[in-house]
Amino acid sequence: MHRSAAQRTLPVLFKAPAYRDLLNQNGDKVSSQAFDGKVQVVAFLFPYCNTFCPVIAAHLVGFENLLASSGLADKVDVVSFNVDPGGTGPRQMREFLQEYGWDASNPRWQYLTGTPAQIRSVVTSGFHVDYQKVMDQGSAGDSSSAALAVAGSDPQPQVVNPLATKADVPYDITHEDVLMLVDQRGRVRAIYDQADAVGKFELLKAVRSLLGTTG
Repeated sequence: MHRSAAQRTLPVLFKAPAYRDLLNQNGDKVSSQAFDGKVQVVAFLFPYCNTFCPVIAAHLVGFENLLASSGLADKVDVVSFNVDPGGTGPRQMREFLQEYGWDASNPRWQYLTGTPAQIRSVVTSGFHVDYQKVMDQGSAGDSSSAALAVAGSDPQPQVVNPLATKADVPYDITHEDVLMLVDQRGRVRAIYDQADAVGKFELLKAVRSLLGTTG
């Protein structure tokens, strides 16, 4: 599948997966229908990550603040999926969001998890994003050759993640560093290959094109 950043006219790439009874960072059940009529910015995050995920989270907090100042906050939700459903849950997801500047009780960001089978179905079968658990006796979330193979050949940043340091788990979750835009009808319209490098103004422009607004 060819992946490119948003263009002036965003093509319909594929239908985003439907799901039900996933849990958000506060333990509340969420279904895909909750986002009908809204644009979704979709990310895939590992709570114990200390490479790309914290950078993506911090950038998305900045993007959400920009949405609020643009008067579009009620039209767009950030939806992220936990790619470590077997090892982490709502508590770790909530702490992860708080570490990078988000009020976990704010419903505009839904960080979702479920059983390993549920998340594999949604993330890999539905969004076509691969992830895998890699055992590593080094520090939590450390880079590995497997991580580079999945995420690409570019060097990975190292970012302090107190949650990962405290947990000190002997594994990493390697996954594709992508960000997606899903339109109001549940269709994937753009895929950004380097989620950690997407600028908030670039993302806002693409969101505006889906909403049919200017400014």
